[in-house]
Amino acid sequence: MRRGAQKRLKLAIVLGVFALLFSGLTSFRALADPAKAPESAGLNPKVKIRLGLLPIADTILIRLAVREGYFAQEGLLVTLTPFQSTLEKDSAVLAGQLDGHFCEISSAMVQRSQGRPFKIIAITSHTDPKERVFGLVTKPDSLAKNLADLKGQTLGVARQTIVDYLTDVFLKRANLPLDYFDRRDIRKIPLRLQTLAAGQLEAGIFPEPLLSVAEKNGGRVILDDRDLDMPLAAVALRDDLASPKVVKAFQRALSQAVSYVNANPGETRAYMLEVGLIPASLASGWRPPTYNPVNVPYKLPDKALFDSYVAWLIRNEVWKRPGAPGDLREPPTFFESIYQDPK
Repeated sequence: MRRGAQKRLKLAIVLGVFALLFSGLTSFRALADPAKAPESAGLNPKVKIRLGLLPIADTILIRLAVREGYFAQEGLLVTLTPFQSTLEKDSAVLAGQLDGHFCEISSAMVQRSQGRPFKIIAITSHTDPKERVFGLVTKPDSLAKNLADLKGQTLGVARQTIVDYLTDVFLKRANLPLDYFDRRDIRKIPLRLQTLAAGQLEAGIFPEPLLSVAEKNGGRVILDDRDLDMPLAAVALRDDLASPKVVKAFQRALSQAVSYVNANPGETRAYMLEVGLIPASLASGWRPPTYNPVNVPYKLPDKALFDSYVAWLIRNEVWKRPGAPGDLREPPTFFESIYQDPK
């Protein structure tokens, strides 16, 4: 072989080795920094998920995970379908038009008992000892200062929803009977807030940020959920999609959204205002929740909380007790309703 050809061969070998080393270094960096990893680092082929949402503040993590590309980085092609009411969203679930949806824990359990194969795979809000999520607030200028002042008074709730469940939890915690309030079923949150502001209710139970709105309107927050320890809102996914790889990818994407919210409260508030998750009165001053990354999105309902919901739904005649005669469906099992991480 001629000397010139030998030099060219040696140069090609050196360049080839350098290219391999550089490629390995790039791959290592991508693995070390998932936020900068190429999309091919996620699931392949990519998993398509049609996800139903409501105009509720708790959906901010899901919306940010789409906007910031966190789902895409994990190989999830998430398409958001907005609904204005739970009834509309649940009708789409029952019609088989969605692969997953934002929901209350109890609604996912009820749908499961109706033969809809969805299970809870991630949490979007959880109680926190440092800040309130739900609370009981009085009407403006109310003279009530504690629960004793509200005995027999009207309380705005939405029957068979999380606020109704939390009313029972609050009363049990205070060793009070479940009929302590005159509960009024006002399912639309804006209407419930308006009715309270007009003084037509003595009190109501609301989530943040509407709890803060009621307080700014002159109400007094009597109690809240800071001393509880429970997940509040969730995402349910169809069984055939809820594989360990998909669930972990979904949770990782939401976890990145948690980091974004915690680090960027001002930008988060502006985005929530832009997409209609908070009213204009909270455009300044109000701070979005700080999420505990241990709880959100990972801390799924445990068996004790699941059983508590079952007992509550039976008491509210949504289901019959297992083995009891009647037309009501029986509750699903814990393992059917809540994703279990195979270890």
